[in-house]
Order: sequence, then structure tokens, then C-alpha cells
Amino acid sequence: MSKNVSDAPLRPSEVPVSQRVYEQIRESIISLEWKPGTKLSEKDVASEIGVSKTPVREAFIRLSEEGLIEIRPKSGSYVSEISFEKVYECLMLRRAIEMAVAAEAANRRTTLDLVNLQQLVERQVEAAGAGDGVAFFELDRDFHQALANIAAMPSAIRLVHMVRGAVSRVQRLRISRGENRHLQVIEEHRAIVAAMESRDASAASAAMDAHLNCVEMFAKIIRSPEVQEHVTPKAS
Repeated sequence: MSKNVSDAPLRPSEVPVSQRVYEQIRESIISLEWKPGTKLSEKDVASEIGVSKTPVREAFIRLSEEGLIEIRPKSGSYVSEISFEKVYECLMLRRAIEMAVAAEAANRRTTLDLVNLQQLVERQVEAAGAGDGVAFFELDRDFHQALANIAAMPSAIRLVHMVRGAVSRVQRLRISRGENRHLQVIEEHRAIVAAMESRDASAASAAMDAHLNCVEMFAKIIRSPEVQEHVTPKAS
């Protein structure tokens, strides 16, 4: 990271510094700018971002709770390794939460909610057409967060955010390898919206289940030699 938090673009001034620092550090981990196993120094990170050590320390603690940073007593803080076991656990938790969210959203949705979801899907179509994997990834996040908002389940938003970290790193790896399932995701999102339009909670839950049933794909990516070489720091 080379940009001071105070100079970061598109950040509302009312957002607390601690939150902005947390988001910037999290993005450095999710984007794999900081490789798994990298040792982190509160002092160095604070200096690089341009803040005191306090918000950095707070961010490290939050990210350790999400499984993205490992704090080792008498050793320091490290970017957590990517493991199939961790990703599998997060996928199962996310799947269970979001199936419930989709069902509740189908019961609560308004016409305006459907319009907003359809607009998000169309923006995904545009991002896919432009080959913008990062924008597509962010719109996918927005789509799922919109569902939780419609379902009026704020705790679900927080829980999904906490378990998405491990999964998000693998998604970014897939993008970096030039792989995507954009067209499939778009159709899966459309199926969820269609079930919601019919107010069919069971169908919405089943559509979400099908959408997030991608364990084998993630396992293949994590275990491929080229990805292991990409994410594992070279021995010094």
C-alpha cells in the first residue's frame, strides 16, 4: 500500500479512520497484495498508511477474528495461510446463512427491491462484457448484501462478511489466473431474483444453494501447483 488513508479516493469523510484502515488492510490481504504467511508489523503498516499504530492494531484484531490474520504470541502477526479446510468451513457457513437470507428476502421483497436487484445483475453483465473481474466481484458482493438488507437480517450481513474473507482470496486467485464463471453467476443470480419475484421462498433458497455449491471448484484452485506457488512466500 502506498497511499495514505487520508488521501484515499471515494472514502466519505464521515467514515472513522479506524474503519478506513481496517478496509484498506483487509483489501491488501483479499487482493493478495500481502501474500499468505507474510509477517506484519504494526509500526511499518502504520507508517506506510500514514496513521498511528492504534487503528492498525484494532484492524489486526478484527481481521484475526475473520481468520485473515493470525496473531501468534511472542512471535507477531501474520497473514493467514489459505487452506482447503478453512475455505470449506466458510463455504458451508455462508451457504447455510445465505439460503435462509434468500428465503426471507423472497417473503419481504418489494417491487423496488426487485428492480434494484435486476439493475445489479445488469451491471454484472456489463462488467463481464468489459472483462472487469474486480468490478464483477464487487457487484457480486453488493448483490448478496442487498439480499440481506431486503431480508432485514443485519446480523447475517456481518456473519457473511466474516466468513467471506477466506473465500474471497480464492475468488481473486481465480480472477488472477484468467478464470471466471461470470455467465454462470449471472444466470444463478437471475434465478434467485425470479424466485423472489414469485415470492417462492423455497425456490429462492434452493437457487441460492445451487449458486453457492462450488466446493469442488474451490478445492481444485487451492490445490493446483501454480496457485500454491503464487500464494506461498518464497523462503529467504
